[in-house]
Amino acid sequence: MRPLDLIADLRSKDKPSLANSSNNNKTFYGIDDPRGLLLSFVFAPVYLYATVKGKHDFWDHTLSALPDSTFHGSSLDMGCGRGLVLVKVAARKRSLHRTGPEMIRPEDCLTYGIDIFNSSDQSGNSPGALYANVKGLNLVDTVVAHRASFTDPLPFSDNYFSLVTASLSLHNVSSTSRKTAIREACRVCKPGGTIVILDLLGYVADYEAEIKDQGWIEVERRFAGFGVVFGSWPTQVLRAIKPGVQTLQA
Repeated sequence: MRPLDLIADLRSKDKPSLANSSNNNKTFYGIDDPRGLLLSFVFAPVYLYATVKGKHDFWDHTLSALPDSTFHGSSLDMGCGRGLVLVKVAARKRSLHRTGPEMIRPEDCLTYGIDIFNSSDQSGNSPGALYANVKGLNLVDTVVAHRASFTDPLPFSDNYFSLVTASLSLHNVSSTSRKTAIREACRVCKPGGTIVILDLLGYVADYEAEIKDQGWIEVERRFAGFGVVFGSWPTQVLRAIKPGVQTLQA
């Protein structure tokens, strides 16, 4: 059975007056794990900077550095929350499709997101909050959101996505579940596709090891920058490219 498309479901319930309201281009993504802010004490200003501005700048820079071809297929954001990464990817696709090759059809390049929508992981995290942000940027027709957990087998075919992202989400589950999530991300990513993961220091090395265990060769892990230090917790970014068919058969 096909998972529920939350965006379509919420749009069908949206009042026409809201669809034409003056809220366009107004988005809000909440605070990453308010408990982390409380525990940061003297590092609270650093935490606030990272969650309000730093992570936005990080993803703007990271996505802009990817080749245009990365956005010529469907993509998946694991733990999409209120949609910060999801809408950035969808907006990048929209700008490319307006000027790109005619054979690239928007319906073949949808932006998918999955989340259990736990408000303790991000303030105000809910399907309604995600929908408001997607609608605020006029991206409703290009986004598909599912209420699902990345700790279970993902409801997508093998080799489907040209880009898989995860932003500060995978560390919220157990070690076994994190391995499951990484394996599933590898499975649904198409040959030549890219995985980009931002997460807390101490977790990302395990993601790197699991991806390499899956036979991937082009795997890079590095410090994500001072702009995304959450209190006293630095972050790392992992970028990996799935081997092509010939490489997998070698």
